[in-house]
Amino acid sequence: MSVTINEIAKLANVSRATVDKVIHNRPGVKKETKERVQAIIENVDYHPNLLGKALVLSKNPIRVGVILTPDYNPFIQVLLSGIKKAQKEYLSFGFEVVVKMLTTLEPAELISILIELENLNVAGLALLPIDNPQVIKKINQMQQNGVQLLTFNSPLDQIHGFRYVGQNHIKAGSVAAGLMEKLLPDGGKVGVIISSKTLSCHPDRLRGFQERLGQRDNNITIVDVKENQDKKEEAFRIALSYLNKYPDLSGFYLSGSGSDGVRNALAIANVTRPVKIISHDLVPETEALLKEGIIDFVISQNAKEQGYQIVKQLFDYLIKMQRPKNYYYEIPIEIISREVIL
Repeated sequence: MSVTINEIAKLANVSRATVDKVIHNRPGVKKETKERVQAIIENVDYHPNLLGKALVLSKNPIRVGVILTPDYNPFIQVLLSGIKKAQKEYLSFGFEVVVKMLTTLEPAELISILIELENLNVAGLALLPIDNPQVIKKINQMQQNGVQLLTFNSPLDQIHGFRYVGQNHIKAGSVAAGLMEKLLPDGGKVGVIISSKTLSCHPDRLRGFQERLGQRDNNITIVDVKENQDKKEEAFRIALSYLNKYPDLSGFYLSGSGSDGVRNALAIANVTRPVKIISHDLVPETEALLKEGIIDFVISQNAKEQGYQIVKQLFDYLIKMQRPKNYYYEIPIEIISREVIL
């Protein structure tokens, strides 16, 4: 038989209202009381009556917001498919997911969407935070006002919600560097295209890549690092400039999208010698280029599963009242080669 809120209140020697506040993470409970109630909840393995709760929430649903970066990035399109799957699955429980998508990576646009979701009285929020002081200030303000925060794909030290869903990007960049060493056993020049310096996953991948290469005598030189904002046409421009300036360029490392632009630059530059390419995220574009033999390796983070988990973790926290034991929900690093997908 499942334990009720009333029974938890008796065990903790507090009111039912106090237990309800603790379960829903509302203010007005002393720290020591909150800790005692939470300990009892964990020890009795309390789970809310989801069916009964769904009947109540069908009239007054719990609303959460999910903010995505622009969908010209194919990774976001795959991520969105996972979000939609979970969105449909949990709708019958009175759990409403409002998805907002940025058109740029400008802080002002993100702040505007945060205010819009705040006005919708969202109980939870999931986003890839832009590393900007005003954005961070606004997110922390919403947290202080009771909005439960989940970050995904790009963690920031200045923001700490109840959960982070994503990869260890420094490790992923290090894995990419190890693969590049195998592809270029005699060394060579490598051009780097980083998607964005304001989304922490990309500087972290770059850091892992640079640190791993710097730890070994591999004769691999990074000629430059330029930003393409996940745009294919910008990746084309950067790649062509690298090829023109460094005719003996041996490889490309992309922290995100734009590999199709690199392929087009290689064709325009009429490069017939092998140029090794490592990219992140298995999406239709990179899958096609793997099959063609243009890309050598893709470092994948299962975008669809990540999108599903974003919504699931919010649901588990807000509806099922499950408090995660670990802050990080780590998405495994997958190394994808042509042979894997053929």
